[in-house]
Amino acid sequence: MQQFKELFAYGFWDFVTNTIIYAAVVLPFFLVFWVLLKPKFQNRRIQEKQRSTPKIIRQEIKNSVISLLIFAIIDVAIYVAILKGYTQIYDNISDYGWGYFVFSIFVMILLHDAWFYFTHKLMHHPVLFKHIHKVHHQSIDPSPFAAFSFHPLEAIIEAGAYIIFSFLFPIHLYALLGWQLIQMTLNVIGHLGYEIYPKGFNTHWSFRWKTPSTHHNMHHSKFNGNYGLYFTWWDKMFKTEFKDYNETYEKVQSRISKK
Repeated sequence: MQQFKELFAYGFWDFVTNTIIYAAVVLPFFLVFWVLLKPKFQNRRIQEKQRSTPKIIRQEIKNSVISLLIFAIIDVAIYVAILKGYTQIYDNISDYGWGYFVFSIFVMILLHDAWFYFTHKLMHHPVLFKHIHKVHHQSIDPSPFAAFSFHPLEAIIEAGAYIIFSFLFPIHLYALLGWQLIQMTLNVIGHLGYEIYPKGFNTHWSFRWKTPSTHHNMHHSKFNGNYGLYFTWWDKMFKTEFKDYNETYEKVQSRISKK
């Protein structure tokens, strides 16, 4: 009974902490672009006419809270695995050094991008889409709160990356948390609904491999394409990038430059 209470307390505070962190990332973007300075940033809107409604946004928030609860339950399971010595999560940075610490974050970003692309594309199979992924696509014109707006089963699939990382290779807990903060922030930007990246970003020899807000927004408005999270290379490699992606990005930029 005592062990159950300790695990419950761990899960509760994990949920509270993750919710606070998520709110700290989401709310500034939402308040600035969707509330306080909305008229000022109208020219940066990817879909010129807002299609999202207060009802949809409330549903996004509800789904996000459920996702965070599921993540907390998974965190408890990983915590138990850590206590039993089953994971490769280590305590002392000196065990592998700061170089490996930073390197491990980059490795997680690359592996997560691949995990996201292929699981995401799989969830667009008609059966999986109808019963699971359709929940996320209720946000045709997503707000930042759509970043974690998942069906419970999709939330588990999304968590699969950090479950795998915990067992696959040595990883410091703070590196894992650092990667999670990076992916959360970029995920929110991808669902922002406003383009914050500069003109020419989509065609620059280096930056064209990074997904701007327009890239994922088009996925929500058109569905079958632009499956990538951080980078565009999987979409380019498998020819799933929308043919009018560059044109759409440049149209948004032309509106911005006229302001």
